[in-house]
Amino acid sequence: MTAKPCVQDVSFPECESSHVGRLRLQLNCNSDCVYVLRSIVAVMSARAGMSELRSNRVAVAVDELFANIANHAYGGKPGRVEFETRIINHSDGSVLLFDFRDYASVSWNGCLKEVAARRIDHANPCPGGLGLKLICSVSDHCEHDILDDGNRWRLIFKLAEGE
Repeated sequence: MTAKPCVQDVSFPECESSHVGRLRLQLNCNSDCVYVLRSIVAVMSARAGMSELRSNRVAVAVDELFANIANHAYGGKPGRVEFETRIINHSDGSVLLFDFRDYASVSWNGCLKEVAARRIDHANPCPGGLGLKLICSVSDHCEHDILDDGNRWRLIFKLAEGE
């Protein structure tokens, strides 16, 4: 028995310079891909000048979102995920952005603002939604769009001055 490859396709489009650009991957939705994603987070957060603590938080959010796609959207079955990350420099600040696009027939239709605002009863934690709460807590902005043929998720992390 041979393992299915994790990465289907890779591209480095329109790199602005040797240290800022974009990275796109097409992934098979399996647990081995988490190692690829963690490596990408490490590279991109280093390029963005993030602290180790902030980089670890980004990795937690990316890991959790990918796990949610694998477990909930695809139900643990094989599936395709398109992943893109880039650093965007604006006059009002820079951000590190992560886009996930799946082709699953299952879509999440909740409200991210409600998830982010939800209080957790630590004495009696209620299962469900804790991963999304974590993602919303560590990212500066999280978006979800239901598409005709899947879902799109976007995580945005602001880069502090000098970060």
